[in-house]
Amino acid sequence: MNLLAFDTSGSWLTIVLKYGEEIKFSESKSLKRQSDTLMKEIDELLDSYDLSISKIDLIGCVIGPGNFTGLRSGIAVAKAIAFSLSLPVVGLKYFDCFKSTDPVVMIRKARKNWWYASEFDGKGWQCDLLPSEELKKFNGKMIFSEEQIAGIYSKVIEGPIISGYDLVEATLKNFNESRNLYDHISVKPFYVQKPIAEEKVGEKPYEV
Repeated sequence: MNLLAFDTSGSWLTIVLKYGEEIKFSESKSLKRQSDTLMKEIDELLDSYDLSISKIDLIGCVIGPGNFTGLRSGIAVAKAIAFSLSLPVVGLKYFDCFKSTDPVVMIRKARKNWWYASEFDGKGWQCDLLPSEELKKFNGKMIFSEEQIAGIYSKVIEGPIISGYDLVEATLKNFNESRNLYDHISVKPFYVQKPIAEEKVGEKPYEV
């Protein structure tokens, strides 16, 4: 099975292509909008195998939690490819791609003074949106983060926490177990909180 999977949910853009038994991926710190570089890097990976997009059998896409613009860009590309080729999409939650048998916490930036905290208790994951002052409750646990967080003793990962190999393994595992499978219409972002713009919808307008 040939698959294409990508993670556009954070500051790192990870794209992976599995062609037969070979796996090749690119990881890059996103200095631009990921929507500007995602298709270009996908094309470059396909070209490295002299492979047409029509040869892909399955799409894997991280659906959240993470950067709103990045998530929407990645899901839009997944939807477009899935629609054009009538392919299924495996929608992956960010923390489900992280392999661990021991309790662990992953913390990543949400918005100013707010963080996504994904905690694995040895059995399953729970993800919450927490203000900075509440993160201290995790001190003493194994914590992974993408950046240094004041007052938090975490292992800061210089590159992406989720690798291309993790994406391939999670995509195939979910597909083989018939979990988290979507078509081009049903795949949607996994939001722990609503975007600020959506939160404002329905608010009482200012009186003039």
